[in-house]
Amino acid sequence: MAARADIAPAAQADTEPVRVRRPLPAWLILPGLVAAVAALWIWLAWMDGHRLGMASTLDLQVYYDGGKALRSGSHLYTGSYTWVRLPFTYPPFSAMVFAAASYLKYAHVQIIMTTGTVLALLATAWLCWGRLGHRASLGRLGATLLVTAVALGTEPVQQTLAFGQVNAWLMVIVVADLCLPDRFRAKGVGVGLAAGFKLVPAIFIPYLLLTRRWRAAAVSTGTLALTVAGSFALFPTEARQYWGGLFFDSSRMGGVDYLGNQSLHGMIDRALHGGGAVQAVWFLAAGTIAVAGLLLAAREHRRGNELLAIVVTAVVGLLASPISWSHHWVWILPVLVLGADRAWRGATARDRLTAALPPLAALLLFAAWPRYQGPTQGTIPSGIIWGVPYNNDAEYTWHGLQIAQGELYTLLGLAFLAVLGMRAVRERRAAARRPDA
Repeated sequence: MAARADIAPAAQADTEPVRVRRPLPAWLILPGLVAAVAALWIWLAWMDGHRLGMASTLDLQVYYDGGKALRSGSHLYTGSYTWVRLPFTYPPFSAMVFAAASYLKYAHVQIIMTTGTVLALLATAWLCWGRLGHRASLGRLGATLLVTAVALGTEPVQQTLAFGQVNAWLMVIVVADLCLPDRFRAKGVGVGLAAGFKLVPAIFIPYLLLTRRWRAAAVSTGTLALTVAGSFALFPTEARQYWGGLFFDSSRMGGVDYLGNQSLHGMIDRALHGGGAVQAVWFLAAGTIAVAGLLLAAREHRRGNELLAIVVTAVVGLLASPISWSHHWVWILPVLVLGADRAWRGATARDRLTAALPPLAALLLFAAWPRYQGPTQGTIPSGIIWGVPYNNDAEYTWHGLQIAQGELYTLLGLAFLAVLGMRAVRERRAAARRPDA
């Protein structure tokens, strides 16, 4: 009973945040400020000394050039961009956004993207603490700064900043949207916009349906449809190319077998050495994980654990997507908030230590550790996954612990869902044995 005393009734979960018994102390603001300033200073110092490896913003250059191509009437999806000749792979709606951004100088867009990414991480942490029931206070601000500082040291966030990626922006849009009360009529707009910009966030639409939030699901679906309709109205050629089948071609986003692809598709492809059965096995595995994971997310929502349900849905999307680059796993930030909150709510020091161990282990495994990258880049932060051979089909030569290391994020995502699934089964059996069940 004590473990559930701080949780709001499930019937109120959609409109009321989870209640916690102890407020976050105001003194957290001091270590939070120190940690945030130190993390930013260290990152800026590393970046200034390793611009080739940590400040290339390669993906941002693709977005920017793609926006310019769309604005100038060039063929968006048949062109290739930057010195490595990468294609533009996102929906036309995202190109429309970057077409507007391309009126600015690229250096200014870099500053906006980098600053916005850090602010998005801060905003996500702030919203997550709020969704767990912590009211606005100095303690909540300190906890937000602490978690963001820690997240800045993880490989997905480091990669997001280095490539100029949009992951943190999309995450905060989705989290902000889903943290709105269900009575708010515009709830669902954020999910729809994120899905229109990049398809993977559309996984939150079936989540809304399974949790019977029909209006929010309809709003998100309608918003997504408007982004598609708008692209057909303004840029019909590009819209026909993309929605006519181009979005099915995952090979445009890069090699499925590449180490950086931390999804089920990548893991299965590497395990089967790219054989003909990859697609069939992936469809079966991804479908199973999607159904089971979304049912778990709906269960956590009913129990009043809305933030956990959001994270579960995000992990399902990362696992089931054909391509989930390591920098897509910025959802480690809400996981850290969940773990820190659970540890804070522990009744005894032993309970708090036990609760802190899983998120601490996740942090160590997702961390960006200094690693020598050769004479060109020197020593820069790098994730554990990058310590195995990769490129030129080297992924097919892994053996023993190399497999676990190379598939680390995918395996951790599967383990996360498995633990929640086993807990659900255990609790269901325990409930069935109660006389009043």
